Amino acid sequence: MDKQEIEGVIKFELAYQAGDLPPELPGFAALNQARSLLWQLGVIGQDDARYLGLGYGNVSLRMPTAECPDAFLITGTQTGHLPHLSPNGYARVLAYDIQRNWLQADGPCKPSSEAMTHAAIFQQPPAVNAIVHGHSPAIWRQAQALGLACTGADIAFGTPAMAQAMQALRAAGKPPRSTIVMLGHQDGFITWGKDLEETITRVQALLQDADAAAQ
Repeated sequence: MDKQEIEGVIKFELAYQAGDLPPELPGFAALNQARSLLWQLGVIGQDDARYLGLGYGNVSLRMPTAECPDAFLITGTQTGHLPHLSPNGYARVLAYDIQRNWLQADGPCKPSSEAMTHAAIFQQPPAVNAIVHGHSPAIWRQAQALGLACTGADIAFGTPAMAQAMQALRAAGKPPRSTIVMLGHQDGFITWGKDLEETITRVQALLQDADAAAQ
């Protein structure tokens, strides 16, 4: 695997402040439950035979505040091996600038290396509130059969180019099934929705349809 594609490599400038998350975060319990389900589905996880044995996949939920209107909570980098997370497995993104490739975050751990891609989806209208970045060989291989939008094979994960490509695809019209497959990121896809329930339901449907298309 090319060095550019090693999971967990943070490619943006990160202004990170270590510390505990606020004790009461609206939606945290639902986010953590959704993350555990995604782990069971295999779109988040860790496998010694895949991606150099490093963790993969992440999920985020918009959590704006008066001080940080762009804030969202996201699973931390390299937490994929854990079937269940505690608050210590999350980071809060407070602000970001896609053009500068800069992101500010706090929490018990650093945010996922895909946090900038999540930021790009959150920023681009129409508004969404939950995002899953997962890995599925079936969805990735059946992207054309499923009619899914794709980023170019030359666009690496976690880069400004990936963030801009995501925004361009959304600006061009609603991507089918609110999903984009990342051809330059092995097995990678990103799905979003108005809430966690809608987003998880879309991921489950995609997995089923990809398996059916492969038959």
